[in-house]
Amino acid sequence: MKTKEKILATALELFNKNGLKEVTLRQIAKAMNISQGNLNYHYKVKSDIVSALYFQLVERMNIEIGQLVQSQPIMSFLSESSLISMRVLYDYRFITKDLYAVLDSDDELKQHYVGLQQTRKQQFLALFTNMITEGLLRPEEFTNEYKRLYERMNILGDNWINAAALLNNTESVVDHYHALLFEVVYPYLTEKGKEAFFKTQKLND
Repeated sequence: MKTKEKILATALELFNKNGLKEVTLRQIAKAMNISQGNLNYHYKVKSDIVSALYFQLVERMNIEIGQLVQSQPIMSFLSESSLISMRVLYDYRFITKDLYAVLDSDDELKQHYVGLQQTRKQQFLALFTNMITEGLLRPEEFTNEYKRLYERMNILGDNWINAAALLNNTESVVDHYHALLFEVVYPYLTEKGKEAFFKTQKLND
């Protein structure tokens, strides 16, 4: 592993354990048994490390979700893709815990995140449309109903790690909150959709 990779791996471990604000470059260097000058040669300030880890997270998310079988049943794809996303987010949980502080300190990251959210929103709305077409999801009962459903799912997706930490919920954290997120869609399903939902649940057990 190259020095830059070791720095990122060490920083990720310390950020996850102690929180972004509590970790300094000096502490990262000490944990690696290198001088801070050596660390600064690769990353001049802490925000450079945070930015590198953020884009590392995005790349890993894209790779892992890209490996999913796109032709699988929609309900299965929805479950698997959200589970993968949550597992990756948990591995980089310091970013989610301090999301707004991270974004406020770096305009490039903020712009990237906003763009990413717009793309993700369009993907989910397209998925909902396909679910309606396949008879899994009932049609909208009022304008923008499914846009608002996505927003609720997104809020939960952005805050579940903080909720888990606050409530000291450490047992099967990802599985627990993945189930909560996946269940949000249940009231909107048709009978056919509910059958697919429970079939997917059994496959995940």
